[in-house]
Amino acid sequence: IAIEDGCIAGIGEYDGLVNVDMTGRYICPGFIDGHIHIESSMVSPPEFEKAVLPHGTTTVITDPHEIGNVAGCQGVDYMLKATEGLRLDAFFVMPSCVPSTGLDESGAVLGPEDIKPYYENPRVLGLAEVMNSVVAGQEDLMEKLTQAGCRGKVIDGHAPFLGGNELNAYVCSGVWSDHECSDAGEALEKLGRGQWIMIREGSATKNLAALLPLLNEQYHGRCLFACDDRHPADLTGEGHIDAMIRMAIANGPDPGYAYKVASFNAASCYGLRGRGAIAPGYIADFVILDDAENVKIHSVYKNGQRMDKEMLFKWEEAPMDTNLLKKARHTVRLSPVAASD
Repeated sequence: IAIEDGCIAGIGEYDGLVNVDMTGRYICPGFIDGHIHIESSMVSPPEFEKAVLPHGTTTVITDPHEIGNVAGCQGVDYMLKATEGLRLDAFFVMPSCVPSTGLDESGAVLGPEDIKPYYENPRVLGLAEVMNSVVAGQEDLMEKLTQAGCRGKVIDGHAPFLGGNELNAYVCSGVWSDHECSDAGEALEKLGRGQWIMIREGSATKNLAALLPLLNEQYHGRCLFACDDRHPADLTGEGHIDAMIRMAIANGPDPGYAYKVASFNAASCYGLRGRGAIAPGYIADFVILDDAENVKIHSVYKNGQRMDKEMLFKWEEAPMDTNLLKKARHTVRLSPVAASD
């Protein structure tokens, strides 16, 4: 495999300026998390990168929904700025429901006009987590759908247990994915309506075991992996998308299906051309494995460069506006806590 300027130049017989012998090992595309809230890792984006890149994750699609609920546009701006220049590629989908519900006492409200300017950013791929309130024709949500749809942006869903004619209406609104399926029957109905299914295995919600029947020849091509929320102990202990691949393979599916769901399918869902495969013209994001069935990682390459620990830990967060940092970081305000409390 020939690598030039961060891309795969060809597959065949080549003699490079640097030759690396990987005889006896396996190569697969870098892993892609189709839906995650980086804030749920409880660390800043550079620290999140240090946790997931060694586990083979080279791209994430993140929804800054949680920091948006606390700090509004300034929270979203912080996440965009804090992910600039990372080796890990972070693409965004804009929060569709800030506040989450009418019962919430959130720190901000993000209306259609607040979200609209972000679509000019090439790293913003679409609208996130559109909930089933769209079926009721909620006015501001319909406007957000129109904004995203008219720009050809991705519209992600969040509709647990939605089915029948309500599901038809939901899909008609432009929502083309769902990460809330908790059993195979629900997922099959949504697949039958043309949706992409995100198989989720996070720290809080775990659906992979229930959705394993999808990882077959007939259905795996419309599935991708997502963590949604992944806490620090799980990231450093169990892993990230690699842990999902490992769990899937251990329960029977063809390993090839699991690796495809972890890479190419996510890239296809989000229109990320040139990612998710080992082929000429693709970005040279790949993982070298000593053992493909147990996902034993030998090394990770991002844009053709090996990501060793020394390189990762040299990186520091880019300087940013002091007010932006303050708005994003100093949000929990409590009186001093005493033992009597």
